[in-house]
Amino acid sequence: MIKNSSTRRPLAMLLLAAFAGLCASSALAAPAAPLPLETFFKKPAVGSPTLSPSGKKIAMRVPTKSGRMGLAVADVATPDKFTGIAQFDDADIGSVSWVNDERVVFELIDFQAGGADQLGSGLYAVNADGSDFLWLIHRTWNLRATGKMNKPPLEARYRYVRPAGDGSDDVIVKRWIPADEGRPNTSMMMRLNTRTLAARNLYTDDVPDGAQDWVLDRNLQPRVVMTTDNKREGTVHWREEGSKTWSELYRYDYFEDYKAITPLAVDRDGQLYVSAINTASADGTKALYRYDVKQRKLEDQPLVNLPGYDFEGGFVFDSDTKEMLGVTYTQETDGIVWFDKKMRGIQETVDKLLPNTNNYVRCSRCSSARHLMVVSTSDIQAPVYFLFDTQTGKLSLVGQAYPWLRSADMAGTQDFHRIKARDGMSIPVYVTKPKGKGPFPTVVMVHGGPYLRGVEWGFNADNQFLASRGYMVVEPEFRGSTGYGGKLFSAGWKQWGLTMQDDITDATKWAIAQGLADPNRIAIAGASYGGYATMMGLAKEPELYKAGINWIGVTDIEMMYTIGWSDRDVDSPWARYGMQAMIGDPKTDKAQFLATSPLKQAARIKQPVLMAYGEEDYRVPLPHGTKMRDALRANGNTNVEWVSYPHEGHGWLLTKNDVDFWSRVERFLDKHLK
Repeated sequence: MIKNSSTRRPLAMLLLAAFAGLCASSALAAPAAPLPLETFFKKPAVGSPTLSPSGKKIAMRVPTKSGRMGLAVADVATPDKFTGIAQFDDADIGSVSWVNDERVVFELIDFQAGGADQLGSGLYAVNADGSDFLWLIHRTWNLRATGKMNKPPLEARYRYVRPAGDGSDDVIVKRWIPADEGRPNTSMMMRLNTRTLAARNLYTDDVPDGAQDWVLDRNLQPRVVMTTDNKREGTVHWREEGSKTWSELYRYDYFEDYKAITPLAVDRDGQLYVSAINTASADGTKALYRYDVKQRKLEDQPLVNLPGYDFEGGFVFDSDTKEMLGVTYTQETDGIVWFDKKMRGIQETVDKLLPNTNNYVRCSRCSSARHLMVVSTSDIQAPVYFLFDTQTGKLSLVGQAYPWLRSADMAGTQDFHRIKARDGMSIPVYVTKPKGKGPFPTVVMVHGGPYLRGVEWGFNADNQFLASRGYMVVEPEFRGSTGYGGKLFSAGWKQWGLTMQDDITDATKWAIAQGLADPNRIAIAGASYGGYATMMGLAKEPELYKAGINWIGVTDIEMMYTIGWSDRDVDSPWARYGMQAMIGDPKTDKAQFLATSPLKQAARIKQPVLMAYGEEDYRVPLPHGTKMRDALRANGNTNVEWVSYPHEGHGWLLTKNDVDFWSRVERFLDKHLK
């Protein structure tokens, strides 16, 4: 399994000795002065190198002369000699996938536009030599390309899923059919030819209404479909190989799927794999099981069990043999359990060559390819990409995501802890410590969501920036967070500002008791739900937090139900059912909303506050910020700093805004914590 987080410490010189060319300029001593702020918030120099199915070519996102990210391809024999095959003047290359050894598909993003000005990602195809470019899927809804195009792209209701992986020029896409007359929206799985734009259904017989998610077998045949009634009920359907009918496996509450059996994959023998609660687990964590379709039950013992963590991973299948070689997982960080002996040996070899990092091996034809891709990272190392030669057992450098962020210059090291909250609940906490001896001035960073996993052990530029300025960062995975079992997750339902907030308080007090945090120099900070928790923390714990930083944060729970929350749609199933169950009912829980909405508690907040919002945020609209700002000032708080960013939505995509925001954070913390 993965290494213990407590042993992951920066032994950078071992890496330097093995790869002198990679870090030739690194020095033993820390730099005399902290790195400039801008250094931490640049866009990556290279992006996600990806091997072709044969392992003979590499596709990678690279910067162009225009400052955009383009797409380039190299031969593994000469990984430093890339040839550009696609670039745009008004967009950047996003995710990249190989269709086969001669063809690549990619999506787009615009790093020079704010979040509110982003189009969809679309889908495009091009040969590995730059020829036969084709626009496959449009970037905007309800709009087709105009002009004289022999092959106009498909509408944006088609969404890219993955390559077919069978040597053809096809990819798998999902076509969404809008809801009609009370019927839920439905999806269909299709093959799309990347040369002809011909699209055909993978399954041509009747499909249950409300199809949302699908599981395909190794022959690309739909075997599982998960449907919804557009309210709260979800149903899992199964189809035997060659059958034209679907049988119901089980039903579940769509917004309590943490209790449900979740279909994940079907192997080459037709075996269904699922995640399900391990009944032997006291914290309700999910494990990986085989599922007996005929008996409608799980096998007695899990295939993969991760004590203290849910199994939320994926599967590694060899594209040639279709054999399941392993599964991915996440504990403190990501890893792979290899079932295949050869791949297990390769992983062991790579880990010996790179002993101080978490090393993720990627491949398509894993059993036969000579070269495999390795992504190496740690708490002090941004992603570095290597080729592993299975014949020589050696690594060669492909590229670094952020070459200007050297491991030797990073100030923060990250630890993982589990603490006991006041009621005995186990709360995971990540701590990034700066250099030197504590107690440190501290930023308690609260993740957004809130119903998701906020933190993993690994490189985080925000935390490294704060550590470089001498601040410790404490990140609690409070109740409501996912990934640590249903007990922790469900305990956060209808607990905004209550026990969820208590967990954050308890993590802060734990850090003080451990001698890590200076009790007189603690700020609370966060975005989205984290911004909400920041404001509630200031209101509830005025002696604990000396200042707060809230960006794009909810400030009035009731307002979430009236002016938009989920992508502009206040009448979505999430708004009508999920929010009622997980956050509260605006009518029956009105008193609780008043007591736990920062806007209604503004008179209690006297500490300095920095607030930042996107002017075109449709998830947490701007009035959450402006009303809170005005209420604080009206109640006599003269230490309210405010900034709003035009053209930005729920977060900052423009580098200039990122730099401006963190510059304000630095000045704010220096003023109030030092």
